[in-house]
Amino acid sequence: MKYTFLLIYNFLEDYFHLRRIKKFLKTKVFLTNPIIFDIGAHKGKITRLFFELYKSAKIYCFEPNNTLHEEIKLNNFKKNLEIYDCALGEKKKESLISIRDLDLTSSLSKINKNSFYLKVKELILGGNINYNKQKVKVTTLDNFCEVKKIKKIDIIKIDVEGYEYMVLLGAKKIINNTHYVIIEVQKNSMYKSYSKKKIENFLKKNNFKLLKKFNFPFMFFQDQIYRNKKFN
Repeated sequence: MKYTFLLIYNFLEDYFHLRRIKKFLKTKVFLTNPIIFDIGAHKGKITRLFFELYKSAKIYCFEPNNTLHEEIKLNNFKKNLEIYDCALGEKKKESLISIRDLDLTSSLSKINKNSFYLKVKELILGGNINYNKQKVKVTTLDNFCEVKKIKKIDIIKIDVEGYEYMVLLGAKKIINNTHYVIIEVQKNSMYKSYSKKKIENFLKKNNFKLLKKFNFPFMFFQDQIYRNKKFN
């Protein structure tokens, strides 16, 4: 059943979900030589989408599961692509990431084992979801940008399985010079201490306006696109 699930999931992602996001960006978000951060790049699908839309983009990918880096490169053979195996969070530290059999759900977030959504997932995937704990270095977006002398970002995309708010907390400076944020928002109870409201309040407090929501078909999460109101 796991493989059937992945076939359906990838079909919906490639031919429905990402296509809608691409169409929206193509008609609403016009950028020249943009700097883009893909945080939680997985296999680089949305990185490829960005390169298709913005040919001269400079893209920084963050994917702690370094076994996926070759796939990111294969999907995006570009010289203006940099890939990092560190994670981004609220402070610099070492942490443990759960690398799962279903690698698109690997995360630094703590799992709520009583979650109904988790139990349904385990049923679909055939028993308990296996976790392989791996040490990973965590830095902040502010620290990374300071070291790299990056003063502004055109798009920050964040998809880190429940750890999105922690990434935002580590971006309190650079967020003011960020044009757009694309962020995954959970509509389930799979992750402990997860708060959709905290994400929305952080972005609102930092002058961001919600432009569009994209629900992933038959799944309990969505991608939201925000624009910094100071950029008109």
